[in-house]
This record gives sequence, structure tokens and C-alpha cells, in this order.
Amino acid sequence: MADLGLINNKKMKNKKSLSGGIKFLPNELLVEIFGKVASQSIVDLCKVKLSCKEFQKAAENDHVYQHASMENFALVPLPWFTQQKKSWFLKRCRESGNLEISYREGMMEYFSYGQFDQGLENLRKAAMNGHDEGKYVYSMILMSGGDKEEIKQGLQLFHSLKASTCIRRCRKRVNSFVRSMWLKDNPVLLLNRPSFLCCSTTCPTSGKMLHNYNDNVSTKWWSSSDEDQWLCTISCHPCLADYELILFSKMFQPRY
Repeated sequence: MADLGLINNKKMKNKKSLSGGIKFLPNELLVEIFGKVASQSIVDLCKVKLSCKEFQKAAENDHVYQHASMENFALVPLPWFTQQKKSWFLKRCRESGNLEISYREGMMEYFSYGQFDQGLENLRKAAMNGHDEGKYVYSMILMSGGDKEEIKQGLQLFHSLKASTCIRRCRKRVNSFVRSMWLKDNPVLLLNRPSFLCCSTTCPTSGKMLHNYNDNVSTKWWSSSDEDQWLCTISCHPCLADYELILFSKMFQPRY
């Protein structure tokens, strides 16, 4: 039978060896690693902080809070800062430029509180720094009612989402958010446009496709799987944006 004393001694030596090795790792590397940890799990980040002083110091960097996941925090209502521990953590995330907080606040300000300028700025901040859902919503707003330059920027942002799977994922997550919040009676949006984004007279999916889609939507059998099938058939980028704007506007239809 193994000597328990020897086993414990080995464990202590290994722990000391690990602790000693950590001191020689560049702090920048630890911060980058803990930023990845924070983006996946706040629980794991808390465990990291309890490991040793070196870990705790690196985990307090602004970069870590900037990338911290908000999955464990309710989407709405805002403000979130009600419980002391959550209040401190979320305040630190906001001050560090956490993009998920910018996105969530922008959504509430723009679509629920009627604070359009402030909401649009938070959505712009999230979008321009790489937040996918923020990019999706901001591009929809720009394309729906902006001037030529704003429409062009909106198309570029929408195009940067690239893969249709990414677009569908963003639409699904944004729709879940919209369904969880109170909407202002007349949110400033969509489909008040004088024309479609696709102006080509030879495009096979322009105008006609969208009119056919609207006819199908009025029937009971049109489903989300049908929407995704249509999405895969569209090769014209402006047409794809026109189509996505229709789907986006559906999120804000009256709920009965």
C-alpha cells in the first residue's frame, strides 16, 4: 500500500513547482489566457482568482473584464446593478468596455426607452469592435433609414457577418432578446424605405422574390426552416440584406 505521507509530499512539491513556474510567465500572456477564460465562464474565472496571488493579479486586468461573459446575467430589465457583488462586477465590466454590456444597453435604450441617440451609439460601439449581434442590429438600422453613406456602411457591416450560419445565429439571438423586453410603442425602424436596396433590373431575386416572400408570410404554413431555405438561395448581397430587413422587422410586430 502506498505511503500516504509520500503522496502528500509529492503533491505539495508539485504545487510549489507550479506556483514557482507561474512567476516566470509573462503577465501579458496570463492576462490573455484569463481573458479567454472569462469569455467562456465567470465561474471558472472566479476559481482562477482563488488559485494564487499571481493569477489573481493578472485576472484583475481590464482586458479580462472587457471579455467577461454575460451569460449568467439576465438580459433585462436594466439597470442590472441591484445586488452588491453583481453591481461591482458589472460596473467593472462596463468601465472596461465590455461589448456585451454596450450591446444590451444599446438595445434597451433604442428599442425600449426611446433614447435613440444614446442607444445607437452603444450599438455602434459594440458593432465596430466586433460584437456580432451588435453588428447585425446596427447594420439593420443603418440600412433601413439612413442616407446613402449610412446605407453603404450598413451593407458593409452586414456583409462582414459573411456566413449564412452566422447571420441566422445573430437573428436568433437578437429575436430572443427582443422577445424578452418591453418595446416602445413606435420604435424608429424599418421598412419605411422608398425602395429596396437591390436596384438591379436583371437580378433574378430582386423585387419579385421579396413580393413572393411577403405573399407566403401571409399564409399559415411559412416557417423558420422555409426562411433559411430562402436564405441559402440568395446570391445577390443587396437582395440578401433586403430579405434580412424583412425578417428583422418581423421581430417588432405586435404580439398577441
